[in-house]
Amino acid sequence: MNYKSRKLPSRETLARAQRFNDDIVDVSGVDLVLSLITTADLIRSNIYAQLTKDYDVSEGKFALLMSLFSEGETCASDLALRIGVTPATVSVMVKRMLATTPPLITMSKSGEDGRSRLISLTEVGEKLIQEALPNHLKSIRAFAEVLNSQEQESLILMLRKLLRK
Repeated sequence: MNYKSRKLPSRETLARAQRFNDDIVDVSGVDLVLSLITTADLIRSNIYAQLTKDYDVSEGKFALLMSLFSEGETCASDLALRIGVTPATVSVMVKRMLATTPPLITMSKSGEDGRSRLISLTEVGEKLIQEALPNHLKSIRAFAEVLNSQEQESLILMLRKLLRK
């Protein structure tokens, strides 16, 4: 989806739509949330497109690699909790990543339980993260550069306030 060309409904359209249900809707609240969603989509789309272009790493693969980089070796079920996907999704991701050449991860038997498998980064996977992470963070920061530091801090506080709901 091209988020740059996405047009949000005008406040007039939102106000007109509220009349269909005879509800009193806070148009600015709806406008705010739609703008937040569109902005988040645009940011995610751009930063992960850059990762894919530069390092052939998708959002999911990057999340998995970053989790292993920051938290270390783990089993699939714990990895699923860390990155917010199902164990079945992690299983598919791990199988695909083990099949790449060279592999970015490795899987070994757990010493405690022969049935359990531990997943960890290979040297190639660790090197990829160490190379990609500074550029990834630079791409993220680029979106915030339109705001001065005081505006950034104010927005952070407001967004955290919304997240507490």
